[in-house]
Amino acid sequence: MIMLVMLVISVVGLLVVLLRQRSAWKVVMAFLLHGVAAFVLLYLLNSTGWIAGLHVPTNPITLLTVGLLGVPGLAAIVFLKMVVI
Repeated sequence: MIMLVMLVISVVGLLVVLLRQRSAWKVVMAFLLHGVAAFVLLYLLNSTGWIAGLHVPTNPITLLTVGLLGVPGLAAIVFLKMVVI
């Protein structure tokens, strides 16, 4: 219960900061744009990658990595898949 209250307070605080500063919205929108581009590339890779024998499994770890790091995160996962696994 305490963690839920802390989560709500921190989300409200983040929204207050974002609403007061216009430059923060630019950073958030850029972050979201990079994440969406990486998710689209992940989808395209998985839908056409079977031809080349490359398939990146869609699980919470890969989605979190691609979402946070964007296209470089997807490239890192593909590199690890090709070299390590």
